[in-house]
Amino acid sequence: MNHTSVNIAIHDRPGSFSDRWIEYCEEKRIPYKRVSCYDNNIIDQLKSFDILLWHWHHADPKAILFARQLITSLENMGIKIFPNSNTCWHFDDKVGQKYLLESIHAPLVPSYVFFDEKEAMDWIEEIEFPKVFKLRTGAGSENVKLVQNHSEARKLIKTAFNRGFKVRAGYFSDLTTKLRNTIYQRDYLGKIKRLPTSLFNIYENNKKRDREKGYIYFQDFIANNDCDTRVTVIGNRAFTFRRLVRKDDFRASGSGDIVYDQSQINIQCIKIAFEVAARLQSQSMAFDFIEGKGSKPLIVEVSYCYVSSAVRDCQGYWDMNLQWHEGTIWPQDAILEDLLAEAQSRDKC
Repeated sequence: MNHTSVNIAIHDRPGSFSDRWIEYCEEKRIPYKRVSCYDNNIIDQLKSFDILLWHWHHADPKAILFARQLITSLENMGIKIFPNSNTCWHFDDKVGQKYLLESIHAPLVPSYVFFDEKEAMDWIEEIEFPKVFKLRTGAGSENVKLVQNHSEARKLIKTAFNRGFKVRAGYFSDLTTKLRNTIYQRDYLGKIKRLPTSLFNIYENNKKRDREKGYIYFQDFIANNDCDTRVTVIGNRAFTFRRLVRKDDFRASGSGDIVYDQSQINIQCIKIAFEVAARLQSQSMAFDFIEGKGSKPLIVEVSYCYVSSAVRDCQGYWDMNLQWHEGTIWPQDAILEDLLAEAQSRDKC
């Protein structure tokens, strides 16, 4: 495939998918240009480009402010973008995901959202506990709490409809777990070395974020799950592994305790992930599943962002026909290869 006629722009954010995209382009001798999507004249800069790669993050208040709007505008120019609107409009928005997944009858864990304090208070008098409280935003089990009774629920509702919640976001918001699950000494020392800078950046970013208020969101608590199943769908590939629940906790997300044994994967999770990804027309999507009654897979949430090395460590992937393909691959490579194929197909039309 000749890629020299495709103009690629990459928003270079160290520590993000851009590191591997740049490395891939240099390995394959594919021309590319580093850009900053924060530039005032970014629309004019990208007029001559076919592809934009921008791994924007939920903890960056600048990206939250305008990423979706810029992406939609660039799509109107005919530029192929990762992530495109279908892939990211609902990113880091669990309320948005609730409505989206319900609209296509996806097997979502039963979820409830209220925008009126009295309605929420009336509802908790009719339900059974525990329930899982979540804010719209947050990854790796950030901003998630198991609510054991009416008293705890009432307190959360009052906060939600008054002063609101301060958002905790960023890699080091769960520092103890992250360090505990670092396997290699060099990685551990690297994280410790970066800690002061990372904490300062997270503090500065969190200061810029508004409090979450004016709504309350709960999900049913599905008992007897000692792990969840992560299925990451990129085009015709599904990368799968299980994540064990943290010690003395109910959450698996962010535990870092990963099991890659494919014989333990519920094939129904893969089927559902492919079906939902196709319905949503997403380029790349990570699905978190737990099991309900009768081992029925239920989606907890979805995200276009994920830890790429965890996907890279999968020893292969499943295709849409549920055939297994051996061999490791960086998810960034798969994303870029799909975009290049799409751009080449468009040029032939």
